[in-house]
Amino acid sequence: MMSKKIRVGLDFDGVVAYNPFRVVRAPVAMVKKKIFREKKLKFLIPANKWQRMIWSVVFGSSMLPAQGVELLREMATDPRWEFHLVTARFSFLQDDLAKWLNKNGLTDVFKTINLNKKDDQPHLFKEEIMKRLNVHYFVDDNLDIVEYLAKKKNAKIYWIYNFIDRSYPYEFKYPYLEKALRGIATNEDTF
Repeated sequence: MMSKKIRVGLDFDGVVAYNPFRVVRAPVAMVKKKIFREKKLKFLIPANKWQRMIWSVVFGSSMLPAQGVELLREMATDPRWEFHLVTARFSFLQDDLAKWLNKNGLTDVFKTINLNKKDDQPHLFKEEIMKRLNVHYFVDDNLDIVEYLAKKKNAKIYWIYNFIDRSYPYEFKYPYLEKALRGIATNEDTF
Protein backbone atom coordinates (compact mmCIF):
# COMPACT_ATOMS: atom_id res chain seq x y z
CA MET A 1 0.00 0.00 0.00
CA MET A 2 1.32 3.43 -0.87
CA SER A 3 1.89 6.15 1.74
CA LYS A 4 0.61 8.87 -0.61
CA LYS A 5 -2.84 10.30 0.18
CA ILE A 6 -5.42 8.89 -2.23
CA ARG A 7 -7.95 11.54 -3.23
CA VAL A 8 -11.36 10.32 -4.36
CA GLY A 9 -14.13 12.53 -5.71
CA LEU A 10 -17.71 11.30 -5.43
CA ASP A 11 -20.85 12.58 -7.09
CA PHE A 12 -23.87 12.75 -4.82
CA ASP A 13 -27.14 11.74 -6.54
CA GLY A 14 -26.86 8.16 -7.77
CA VAL A 15 -23.48 7.59 -6.09
CA VAL A 16 -23.53 8.55 -2.38
CA ALA A 17 -27.33 8.74 -2.35
CA TYR A 18 -29.47 6.21 -4.17
CA ASN A 19 -31.61 7.99 -6.77
CA PRO A 20 -34.31 5.91 -8.50
CA PHE A 21 -34.88 8.60 -11.15
CA ARG A 22 -31.41 8.09 -12.61
CA VAL A 23 -32.80 5.36 -14.86
CA VAL A 24 -34.35 8.06 -17.07
CA ARG A 25 -30.89 9.38 -17.96
CA ALA A 26 -30.36 6.90 -20.81
CA PRO A 27 -33.69 7.53 -22.57
CA VAL A 28 -33.32 11.31 -22.15
CA ALA A 29 -29.79 11.20 -23.57
CA MET A 30 -30.99 9.12 -26.52
CA VAL A 31 -33.82 11.57 -27.29
CA LYS A 32 -31.39 14.50 -27.14
CA LYS A 33 -28.97 12.79 -29.55
CA LYS A 34 -31.37 11.04 -31.94
CA ILE A 35 -34.35 13.38 -32.13
CA PHE A 36 -32.85 16.77 -31.31
CA ARG A 37 -29.48 15.89 -32.90
CA GLU A 38 -27.51 17.43 -30.06
CA LYS A 39 -23.87 16.59 -30.49
CA LYS A 40 -22.40 18.76 -27.75
CA LEU A 41 -22.90 17.75 -24.14
CA LYS A 42 -25.28 20.26 -22.57
CA PHE A 43 -27.65 20.06 -19.62
CA LEU A 44 -30.76 22.10 -18.95
CA ILE A 45 -30.16 24.52 -16.11
CA PRO A 46 -33.46 25.25 -14.33
CA ALA A 47 -34.11 28.95 -14.69
CA ASN A 48 -37.67 29.47 -13.50
CA LYS A 49 -39.84 28.45 -10.55
CA TRP A 50 -41.49 25.51 -12.37
CA GLN A 51 -38.24 24.01 -13.60
CA ARG A 52 -36.75 24.33 -10.12
CA MET A 53 -39.80 22.64 -8.64
CA ILE A 54 -39.37 19.68 -11.03
CA TRP A 55 -35.66 19.46 -10.23
CA SER A 56 -36.45 19.55 -6.52
CA VAL A 57 -38.80 16.57 -6.92
CA VAL A 58 -36.32 14.59 -9.04
CA PHE A 59 -33.37 15.26 -6.74
CA GLY A 60 -35.59 14.91 -3.68
CA SER A 61 -35.91 11.24 -4.58
CA SER A 62 -32.33 10.78 -3.34
CA MET A 63 -33.61 9.88 0.11
CA LEU A 64 -31.62 6.78 0.94
CA PRO A 65 -27.88 6.34 1.32
CA ALA A 66 -26.39 4.23 -1.46
CA GLN A 67 -25.20 0.70 -0.86
CA GLY A 68 -21.62 1.23 0.23
CA VAL A 69 -21.98 4.25 2.50
CA GLU A 70 -20.78 2.16 5.46
CA LEU A 71 -17.61 1.24 3.55
CA LEU A 72 -17.17 4.92 2.66
CA ARG A 73 -17.37 5.83 6.37
CA GLU A 74 -14.86 3.11 7.21
CA MET A 75 -12.40 4.15 4.48
CA ALA A 76 -12.70 7.82 5.52
CA THR A 77 -11.26 6.96 8.94
CA ASP A 78 -8.09 5.63 7.27
CA PRO A 79 -5.61 8.52 6.85
CA ARG A 80 -4.52 7.16 3.45
CA TRP A 81 -7.89 8.11 1.95
CA GLU A 82 -9.32 11.57 1.32
CA PHE A 83 -12.89 11.91 0.02
CA HIS A 84 -14.41 14.94 -1.68
CA LEU A 85 -18.07 15.35 -2.52
CA VAL A 86 -18.41 16.93 -5.97
CA THR A 87 -22.05 17.41 -6.87
CA ALA A 88 -23.42 19.36 -9.80
CA ARG A 89 -26.62 20.02 -7.85
CA PHE A 90 -27.64 23.59 -8.52
CA SER A 91 -27.49 26.39 -5.95
CA PHE A 92 -31.19 26.23 -5.01
CA LEU A 93 -30.65 22.65 -3.76
CA GLN A 94 -27.86 23.57 -1.33
CA ASP A 95 -30.02 23.41 1.81
CA ASP A 96 -31.46 20.02 0.83
CA LEU A 97 -27.96 18.63 0.39
CA ALA A 98 -26.79 19.93 3.76
CA LYS A 99 -29.85 18.47 5.51
CA TRP A 100 -29.37 15.08 3.83
CA LEU A 101 -25.67 14.88 4.74
CA ASN A 102 -26.38 15.88 8.37
CA LYS A 103 -29.32 13.48 8.69
CA ASN A 104 -27.21 10.58 7.40
CA GLY A 105 -24.08 11.49 9.37
CA LEU A 106 -21.91 12.00 6.29
CA THR A 107 -20.77 15.60 6.60
CA ASP A 108 -17.49 14.66 8.32
CA VAL A 109 -16.69 11.92 5.79
CA PHE A 110 -15.70 14.50 3.17
CA LYS A 111 -12.68 16.77 3.29
CA THR A 112 -14.57 19.17 1.00
CA ILE A 113 -18.18 19.45 -0.12
CA ASN A 114 -18.36 21.06 -3.55
CA LEU A 115 -21.75 22.24 -4.82
CA ASN A 116 -22.45 23.88 -8.17
CA LYS A 117 -23.31 27.26 -6.59
CA LYS A 118 -22.86 29.22 -9.84
CA ASP A 119 -25.18 26.84 -11.72
CA ASP A 120 -22.54 25.96 -14.31
CA GLN A 121 -22.88 23.09 -16.76
CA PRO A 122 -22.49 19.95 -14.58
CA HIS A 123 -19.69 18.31 -16.58
CA LEU A 124 -17.65 21.54 -16.71
CA PHE A 125 -18.16 22.16 -12.99
CA LYS A 126 -16.97 18.64 -12.14
CA GLU A 127 -13.98 18.92 -14.45
CA GLU A 128 -12.92 22.20 -12.80
CA ILE A 129 -13.28 20.85 -9.25
CA MET A 130 -11.46 17.62 -10.09
CA LYS A 131 -8.51 19.61 -11.45
CA ARG A 132 -8.47 21.95 -8.45
CA LEU A 133 -8.58 19.07 -5.95
CA ASN A 134 -6.23 16.91 -8.03
CA VAL A 135 -8.32 13.80 -7.38
CA HIS A 136 -6.95 10.43 -8.44
CA TYR A 137 -10.39 8.82 -8.83
CA PHE A 138 -13.84 10.14 -9.52
CA VAL A 139 -17.12 8.22 -9.26
CA ASP A 140 -20.22 9.36 -11.16
CA ASP A 141 -23.45 7.75 -12.33
CA ASN A 142 -24.11 9.85 -15.44
CA LEU A 143 -22.59 8.09 -18.45
CA ASP A 144 -22.38 11.30 -20.51
CA ILE A 145 -20.37 12.97 -17.75
CA VAL A 146 -18.26 9.84 -17.21
CA GLU A 147 -17.31 9.71 -20.89
CA TYR A 148 -16.58 13.45 -20.96
CA LEU A 149 -14.34 13.32 -17.87
CA ALA A 150 -12.59 10.11 -18.97
CA LYS A 151 -11.36 11.90 -22.11
CA LYS A 152 -9.68 14.55 -19.95
CA LYS A 153 -7.33 11.96 -18.41
CA ASN A 154 -7.03 13.91 -15.14
CA ALA A 155 -8.20 10.97 -13.01
CA LYS A 156 -9.56 7.46 -13.33
CA ILE A 157 -13.30 7.77 -13.77
CA TYR A 158 -15.50 5.10 -12.23
CA TRP A 159 -19.08 4.69 -13.37
CA ILE A 160 -22.10 3.58 -11.33
CA TYR A 161 -24.38 2.15 -13.99
CA ASN A 162 -28.09 1.43 -13.79
CA PHE A 163 -30.00 -1.53 -15.18
CA ILE A 164 -30.78 0.27 -18.46
CA ASP A 165 -27.09 1.10 -19.11
CA ARG A 166 -25.55 -2.08 -17.71
CA SER A 167 -24.59 -3.59 -21.09
CA TYR A 168 -22.68 -0.49 -22.18
CA PRO A 169 -18.94 -1.32 -22.33
CA TYR A 170 -16.80 0.71 -19.93
CA GLU A 171 -13.66 -0.44 -18.12
CA PHE A 172 -14.45 0.85 -14.62
CA LYS A 173 -18.19 0.22 -14.22
CA TYR A 174 -19.94 -0.91 -11.07
CA PRO A 175 -23.56 -1.39 -9.97
CA TYR A 176 -23.25 0.64 -6.75
CA LEU A 177 -20.88 2.61 -4.51
CA GLU A 178 -19.53 -0.27 -2.43
CA LYS A 179 -18.28 -2.16 -5.48
CA ALA A 180 -16.77 1.03 -6.95
CA LEU A 181 -14.91 1.77 -3.70
CA ARG A 182 -13.62 -1.80 -3.55
CA GLY A 183 -12.52 -1.45 -7.18
CA ILE A 184 -10.66 1.75 -6.34
CA ALA A 185 -9.07 0.17 -3.26
CA THR A 186 -7.77 -2.72 -5.37
CA ASN A 187 -6.40 -0.41 -8.06
CA GLU A 188 -5.17 2.43 -5.86
CA ASP A 189 -1.51 1.71 -6.53
CA THR A 190 -1.91 2.45 -10.24
CA PHE A 191 -2.48 6.23 -10.22
